Amino acid sequence: MVQGDIADILITTQAIERRVGELGRELTSRLAGREPLVLAIMNGCVLFLADLLRRMPLGLDLEFVYCTSYRGTTPGDLEFSHRATLPAVVRGRHVLVVDDIFDTGRTLAHVVGQVRALGATEVTTAVLLAKRVQRAPALPRPDLVGFEIENVFAVGYGLDYNGRYRNLPFIGRLRDEITGGG
Repeated sequence: MVQGDIADILITTQAIERRVGELGRELTSRLAGREPLVLAIMNGCVLFLADLLRRMPLGLDLEFVYCTSYRGTTPGDLEFSHRATLPAVVRGRHVLVVDDIFDTGRTLAHVVGQVRALGATEVTTAVLLAKRVQRAPALPRPDLVGFEIENVFAVGYGLDYNGRYRNLPFIGRLRDEITGGG
């Protein structure tokens, strides 16, 4: 059973629902009248993105990019890909970048840099989770953060370990035997 792999629940389903509603209201207020382009960093943010967008009664467009650096629990080189039409839809727009987790900060910094290079007039960032870790001072923090968590490998609500656990309705920490931690 997948839930038997969870050592502890870090954030409950109810807390996620409440906080995503707050973030949706905050973003609606910040982005009113701008018709932003929402740029989702896949795949981890898919559940967060769906719930967040349902709480943002704005005119907006939606695009997806893929930027990953993890194999198992180990960060590696960034791999970035997007549709060929992305440069045309970014240019001259206010872009809201949505991601699941702010960990090393490299992914968000890379995507924001790409979006600015493509001609976005303004960039706002929102992440569901931010880990409490030391980062390079040059890496900017997200504009909006749902929750701060300790430096643990979190799964659920879109976050995975080797492609599994994304469908859990809460955010949890895997048992050390699963990840090889200790």
